[in-house]
Amino acid sequence: MNTKLISKVKGQIQKTGKPFVFTAPEDNDESQVQFQFLGSKDGKEVVYDAFLYTLEMEYFAKIHEEATQLVIDENPKFKGADFDVMDGPHIEALEEISAELAKSDEYDVAEFIEERPEDADEDGIPLDVCLNVTSITEEAIVKFVTEFNEGTLKLDDTVYSFDMWNEN
Repeated sequence: MNTKLISKVKGQIQKTGKPFVFTAPEDNDESQVQFQFLGSKDGKEVVYDAFLYTLEMEYFAKIHEEATQLVIDENPKFKGADFDVMDGPHIEALEEISAELAKSDEYDVAEFIEERPEDADEDGIPLDVCLNVTSITEEAIVKFVTEFNEGTLKLDDTVYSFDMWNEN
């Protein structure tokens, strides 16, 4: 592990007094955050580079991805369309297919942590963390980091689905 990175993260943690440092604050919102924290792996101090997001976000991302592909398969004219805009005929088709997919248990999700292979940038050990919380707050991050490092983190293996049309 890059000792410069460990020193840098350690210094930032000491400055803030929090057990983590945000790495992409401009991309963070209540459903997802990117941050780094110190931990250990194989008896060595390491930096984890975490992407933490809500279970609800994982659910809708899975449905959106599958629905987008189905819309394109059924309507090849939409292949270059922007599926992140709010309106258009491709969005109407996306919403219809998404609603149908949401009725299936196939897209139910459960909490998980996935360690991805380290990248050449040496930004730490990449972790994808998906938790069943309503929003990602500093308290949720601190709780995760503490439990992860103490070995007390218990993931909920219950599978969940979410209401697509809930505006709350």
